[in-house]
Amino acid sequence: MFLLIDECCAKSLVIIAGSLGHTAQRTIHIVGLGQAASDDDIYKFAVKNDAIVVTANGSDFVALAGAGRGHPGMILMPNVIGQAAAKLFRQVLPIAETFFADGPNMIVEIDGAGVIRSFQLP
Repeated sequence: MFLLIDECCAKSLVIIAGSLGHTAQRTIHIVGLGQAASDDDIYKFAVKNDAIVVTANGSDFVALAGAGRGHPGMILMPNVIGQAAAKLFRQVLPIAETFFADGPNMIVEIDGAGVIRSFQLP
């Protein structure tokens, strides 16, 4: 999978994704997005490039999907840093991968306690 890591997420998520066999880039390192890219621009880039968005800014991205705009998928992380973020990402990524295999528009969310839920939107 190609994972598009929002700048609000820990830098370590890129390394973790790679260690689990995925390609990942932070939005701040992508030409045309860069630092402080709008959620709408990130969403459009993800759709165009078949990228799964990984973000701790879930409400804004869910609103974009809820407006009827299809997407390849999203992983919503809690707003945590460091080892906590790394641990939760290692936990959610393999599970999210199975949901994304079912098709587009899947959203997988993990909370700070490690509880994972999924839903489809739109």
